Amino acid sequence: MKHPDIGAILDVHRLAFGEAEGAEIAQLAKGLLNHPDTISVSAERDGKIAGNVLFTPFTFKDHPATKCHLLAPCGVLPEYQGRGVGKEIMETSIAQLKSTGTDAVFVLGVPTFYPRYGFAPTDKQTPYPDLLTVAEAWMALELTPGSVENLNGQTIAIPQFMHPHWWDTSGHG
Repeated sequence: MKHPDIGAILDVHRLAFGEAEGAEIAQLAKGLLNHPDTISVSAERDGKIAGNVLFTPFTFKDHPATKCHLLAPCGVLPEYQGRGVGKEIMETSIAQLKSTGTDAVFVLGVPTFYPRYGFAPTDKQTPYPDLLTVAEAWMALELTPGSVENLNGQTIAIPQFMHPHWWDTSGHG
């Protein structure tokens, strides 16, 4: 990835998540972009990156052969929100993940946004299942039919996501 693109992607996440969370999410995105297995999908408008979504490996300890990804973060510059950028990055990234053999994608996110793209609440564990207080926020998208049904047990995200605060939904409604 070109160095100028990284700065633009970090700006997208910093501005999309606002003053309260933007700096922390941009710092997370920076760490994720340094991980060799991160998949980054962006959309451009007016010659600049207007939206970005990142995907990182997500493993079920007892099912290592099932190829899963964790979606986070997903952001759109405020001036482009509501203008199809989020839809474009979601549809493009889902097609890309399908083409590379990903079996399933998981997200801890806004329960009113992700179902538009086929995500549905799941009973599969997060790395910190006791911190999941908003169950409908934990969702899965099955890309290979039948791949999610038999998944169970402990899950492992990349190191940047193995901090409990990323999985605590008690402060969100």
